[in-house]
Amino acid sequence: MIQADSVYSTPPTNTSAIDPTRRRFLTVAAGSSIASIGALTVAAMPATAPDSGACAADPAFALIAEKLAADVAHCEAIDAQDEAGRDDGIDHDAAEEAFQRCCVACGVVNEADWRLATTPPTTLAGIAAVLRFANQIEDVGMEWPHTDTIGPDGWHYQLRATMAAAVEALMKVRAGKAVQA
Repeated sequence: MIQADSVYSTPPTNTSAIDPTRRRFLTVAAGSSIASIGALTVAAMPATAPDSGACAADPAFALIAEKLAADVAHCEAIDAQDEAGRDDGIDHDAAEEAFQRCCVACGVVNEADWRLATTPPTTLAGIAAVLRFANQIEDVGMEWPHTDTIGPDGWHYQLRATMAAAVEALMKVRAGKAVQA
């Protein structure tokens, strides 16, 4: 049987209907992420060992905040690029500069996306937060890089492999503590 190596999707033709939802999500998420990071970190701390290594700040929460900030900056760059192209007397230099800023912002988003997919969380709360966040991004119509790639080069594949490795690492820590007890 022949296996497909990628999935093709057609982007929506009317992005203006999706845009407000994306921006609303990004605005609300960026504002609330700062407050929730502290709460989630505290929730991830084991009550019996508040000074243990497991209580160290999980990188997952900082990476989620970084991704949100990159998305907000990218949306602002897209708006600036749209504005530069809308003017009646288009200044081609300004339009090119806006395009270049948009490309740079897109690159920053993609780098943040890959760090999120390939950095193992150090707590169960971090794993849950990353997985929920990945779904939230898709729920508002946004995509991850290499979403149409099936296999090890795809973003989702890397995310699943990283989360599995994080769970296994936490299981080893728990098993080690059980043996010591």
